[in-house]
Amino acid sequence: MPSTSSSPRSARPLRAAPAAPSPGKDWPVAAPSPSSDAPDPSSREGSRRIASNFAALSVAEVACRAISMVVTLALAQRLGRAGYGRVEFSFNVVFWLVLLVREGLDVIATREIARHPRLIRPLVNHILAIRGCLAAALLTGLVAVGVACFSEPTERLILALYGLMLLTTAIGLDFVYRGLERMGLVAVSLLIRTAIYAVGVGLLVSDASRIAWVPICLVGGELCGIALVWGFYVRSHGLPRPTLRASRAMRTIIRRGRPVYLIQISQAVIGSADLLVVGVLSQWADVGLYGAPHRVVSAVLTFGIIFRQVVFPMLARTWRSSASEGRKALDGMVRVLMLGLLPVAVGASVLAEPLIALLLGPEYRGAGLLLAVGAWRIPLLTLAFLYQTALIALNREAAGVRMLIGAAILVAPLTAALRLQFGLVGASASVVVVGLTLTACGYRRLAVEGRAPAWHHHLGPPLLASAAMVPACLLLARWHVLPAVAGGAAAYLLVLAALKALPMAEIRTLLRGRG
Repeated sequence: MPSTSSSPRSARPLRAAPAAPSPGKDWPVAAPSPSSDAPDPSSREGSRRIASNFAALSVAEVACRAISMVVTLALAQRLGRAGYGRVEFSFNVVFWLVLLVREGLDVIATREIARHPRLIRPLVNHILAIRGCLAAALLTGLVAVGVACFSEPTERLILALYGLMLLTTAIGLDFVYRGLERMGLVAVSLLIRTAIYAVGVGLLVSDASRIAWVPICLVGGELCGIALVWGFYVRSHGLPRPTLRASRAMRTIIRRGRPVYLIQISQAVIGSADLLVVGVLSQWADVGLYGAPHRVVSAVLTFGIIFRQVVFPMLARTWRSSASEGRKALDGMVRVLMLGLLPVAVGASVLAEPLIALLLGPEYRGAGLLLAVGAWRIPLLTLAFLYQTALIALNREAAGVRMLIGAAILVAPLTAALRLQFGLVGASASVVVVGLTLTACGYRRLAVEGRAPAWHHHLGPPLLASAAMVPACLLLARWHVLPAVAGGAAAYLLVLAALKALPMAEIRTLLRGRG
């Protein structure tokens, strides 16, 4: 899915006395200093740590996404379009509220623990108290809204059961070990959560009459994974003592967390508002038709989240570096992402219909076009949100708040207008438009900081290789979609190799943590 100091900021975090924050629109930044005490991300220890963290989270998330996709496909077939639409809609409503509990404070806490490990216990005590109160209030409101808005008892029950995720999220301590860069524990916790959820759904959910077991299995898996992390935390730091007592450090964290909080919530709204708008304007069967490819796209987008989580501590340390070093680091990250994500979008667009037929069956005929359009949000939103993560790491989170809030406000009415004018395809296209706009705006803001990546040579090779991949996919799709996927991937890699554009150097640079 973590000794106190009165302030989490200083120019030399582990030695200098804490400095009071100065006012300003952005987070105040200490002048870069070439101190010998600063961590050396190019050291061998740092290289091994970043490589092992990336490997651990990647393996865990690949396994979790694969298991989750199997569960999603099984639910789509067992529950039918209308039943799956109810589950998907309720999950997305609660997902927004979960982000209100988790995001913002978690991101700031991860950053500050990465810089100042001595702040772990006071941060945990404060964050658990704040999140607990917020989760209880949101759950109460969610149940009340469900009673008022839903007429069927089953719909109210599903929403309330999913709402229990607010409580499990409130007690989660993953942020501690993300900040300490102990991703192995986080990875095992994720695997436990997903495995229990999958086993529960497989054994207990056979048809739409047992739909309530879906959120029960999900919440049960979350509790087991969280319990594992708690066991390690208690052994190292003792039992937390949640407190709402204000302190100078916590006031600083909350003040600095506000823009990050807005960024994270805005990103969630941009990624899922279209499904909720479709849910309000459509029948449950249409929600299920839209929700199935939406979940497939969301599963692939998760890899962008993994990537940002892994590189965030490294980016958080580059705020000391020169603009050229920071630009080189981000440059390598963008190159790797685009070489991996552009062919996914192209391949999903070309093979959308046979993929939907293979994965979901004839009941979901018509969802292929939704997948073909929605697949383009994968590279666009991943790149746009990586730019925002870089701004957070540079203490420039306020710079991106306005454009993200503007996009979050725009996405719902834009989706509604395009849904009414062009149907479900218009709703899917609205997020692609918003993603393209955000990517351009994020690049421009990084250019102001002198850290914008060189987009022109990042897009050239993957676009050329993807163009060569298309004929192979179309030819092999006449036999079966699986050979088409494998043949397209092989053609893509061969063209990249011929262009000498395979990103091995950038991957090595990324794993070493160098700019």
